Amino acid sequence: MGLFYFVTFRDQSAVQKIPESIEALLQPVVEAAGCAWVGGEFRGGPDGLLRVYIDTEAGVTLDDCTKVSDALSGVLDVEDPFPGFYRLEVSSPGVERPMFRASDFALFIGQKVHVRLHRPLAQRRRFEGIVSAVDGEQISLSIEGDQDVFTFPFAEVERANLVFEFGGQKNDRQARRSAK
Repeated sequence: MGLFYFVTFRDQSAVQKIPESIEALLQPVVEAAGCAWVGGEFRGGPDGLLRVYIDTEAGVTLDDCTKVSDALSGVLDVEDPFPGFYRLEVSSPGVERPMFRASDFALFIGQKVHVRLHRPLAQRRRFEGIVSAVDGEQISLSIEGDQDVFTFPFAEVERANLVFEFGGQKNDRQARRSAK
């Protein structure tokens, strides 16, 4: 009887933020296509994926995604920044927008977010709360039903995204515009 042994390498199957050097290569291409760069993620392995998030003031259309995808494909074919096969996916960030930089948190002060940290803070790695302040690279979250405010450096954030609340506060472009 044969023995099957499967090994999965975490760094190949986990979705990771793309390196800054590759972001610097791709961001100008997105902006030249008339869109704003939100961020990007990469997952290696046999079913690799490069996901690029874009935005526009009017909202992201299928035509925007197609235009950016075509432009990025040309650059990626020439530069080949990722080893092996991968699919390119271009999309809007959606209502549960991922947060890629400390400045993303600053855009959404007063909004609910979900944050997963690399290391525990107060015996927790996962937090859901309201962004109460951003001071440089320091993020502060107020936790509902708790008097505590948790502050942590952005470098400790593994993943973060807005939390959409049906019928609740706006977590979208209009909320940002009305705050200006």
